[in-house]
Amino acid sequence: MKKIMSSLALLLSMTGAVFAQLPSPTNLGRNPYPQVGPDMRVTFRVNAPQATSLSVSLGKDYPMVKDENGFWTVTSDPQVEGFHYYSLKTGGLTFNDPSVHSYFGTGRDCSAIEVPGAPDEDFYTPHQGVPQGAVRSIRYYSKVCGQYRRMYVYTPAGYEQNPSKRYPVLYLQHGGGEDETGWIYQGFADVILDNLVAEGKAVPMIIVMVSGVAQKADGSGDGFEAMVTEDVIPLIDQRFRTLADRDHRAVAGLSWGAKQAYDLGLGYRNLFSWIGGFSGIIVIGEFRVRPAGYEDPEQFAAAYNGIFKDATWFNANYHLLFIANGEAEGAHLKGMSDLLTERGFNNVFYQSPRTAHEWLTWRRCLKEFAQRLFK
Repeated sequence: MKKIMSSLALLLSMTGAVFAQLPSPTNLGRNPYPQVGPDMRVTFRVNAPQATSLSVSLGKDYPMVKDENGFWTVTSDPQVEGFHYYSLKTGGLTFNDPSVHSYFGTGRDCSAIEVPGAPDEDFYTPHQGVPQGAVRSIRYYSKVCGQYRRMYVYTPAGYEQNPSKRYPVLYLQHGGGEDETGWIYQGFADVILDNLVAEGKAVPMIIVMVSGVAQKADGSGDGFEAMVTEDVIPLIDQRFRTLADRDHRAVAGLSWGAKQAYDLGLGYRNLFSWIGGFSGIIVIGEFRVRPAGYEDPEQFAAAYNGIFKDATWFNANYHLLFIANGEAEGAHLKGMSDLLTERGFNNVFYQSPRTAHEWLTWRRCLKEFAQRLFK
């Protein structure tokens, strides 16, 4: 998209024309709006002749103006490159823009734009000639939850053509208010891995994405960890050609999913040896500006059944502890990484330039994490 906009800008400048805006890649069909301009401002246009007021909620509310034909229009402030949720609002009601695809985020289906122009967008852009993996939607029964559920499973290019080859597995979790579709439709995990594998930068792997919302069948509480360890992992190892041991099993997640990844990776040391947390903290003890448990030697050593008692043991038994966030999210996670390093626990810290708590941050985190896995 960036290349298309650059080419269009050159063509229009040569003809003396005014630079035109381009439709967002998230638009339905050939709908022309929303449009993204070269200055990264987004113009929204909605046909609602009977409405008396309308606004766009994109980080903040932008009141729209109605013309004589009943079309409401507004242009936003410049946006950071990447994927952003937004909604339309009127009379206290929040609803989706009928011109764009809907994505499950913020706890409901909502609208979104994709702002092109990131200097590194090639890594999450599909390219001709790059072998593509497959994404399967699988319905399965969870004994823990007492219900049928859905998971998405990515298999790398060549999986079907190499029936004797086995693969390592990454269990990848979404964030709060999102679901198992997030890493495919918002995160482009399949595209990112296709590109990395084709470039020889990542090991071909299976990726499993499940919903992080899981209630025990008897209603006694959160069943997520039990569901993953008792239902999902055995099913994946049975149905797919996996390397079914902890040395070939990783877990990662974003935001709330990062906490779930830490809880699984640190709490089930027999199952995982690669852990990634994107925009999420390892909670030890009371949570303040940073977890108080990091400052209490006894609390720190007791966490996760003593996983942090012995740095030498930890470093010998865990291949990777990866901690990452966006630059605009602040120094909180860098502080957590530094505290672990001070206590002798190996970890890798990564920061996405300029971005906040958003999908471009997590796409970049996955790219950096995946390149370090299973090597």
